[in-house]
Amino acid sequence: MKFTVKWEVNYYEKGIKLYCDIDQYEDQVNTLDDIFIFLDEGLEEPDTFTPELEVEPHDGNFNIEYVVIYDQDGKILYKDHDYND
Repeated sequence: MKFTVKWEVNYYEKGIKLYCDIDQYEDQVNTLDDIFIFLDEGLEEPDTFTPELEVEPHDGNFNIEYVVIYDQDGKILYKDHDYND
């Protein structure tokens, strides 16, 4: 299944939040629950997802989170309730 993830890169010490969209394709992913498992497992492994390389770099520590998941047609499958676009 092909899907797109909008990532939030939060340089929390500086109060800077940056966003980027990254297309994903995973054969084993067929449902939204599968996507959550795929993303959550990837977040536990270092360097699986690196949206910080897709945004303007800043010094300091950062956190990455997925905030929106789109299907291949751009329809929102999931949106974090704290994310305001």
